[in-house]
Amino acid sequence: MGAIGLDELPTGDEAEIEAVNGAGSMLSRLAALGFVPGSRVAMVQNRGRGPIIVSVIHTRVALGRSEAGHIRARRID
Repeated sequence: MGAIGLDELPTGDEAEIEAVNGAGSMLSRLAALGFVPGSRVAMVQNRGRGPIIVSVIHTRVALGRSEAGHIRARRID
């Protein structure tokens, strides 16, 4: 299976970040929070609308769906 936007990852699933697309301050903010290629994330809450909650580097982070869509990840089985 190919990479998906982090906003598409179902609650309870884990993934490894492959790429972060974007520019400027958004890209810097996501990198500072730990969203860099190779990082593992776990989806804590994704209700299909509104913000999502993701665990990255043992920290829960809330992201807007637009931000999460810029993060490409591959599911870990």
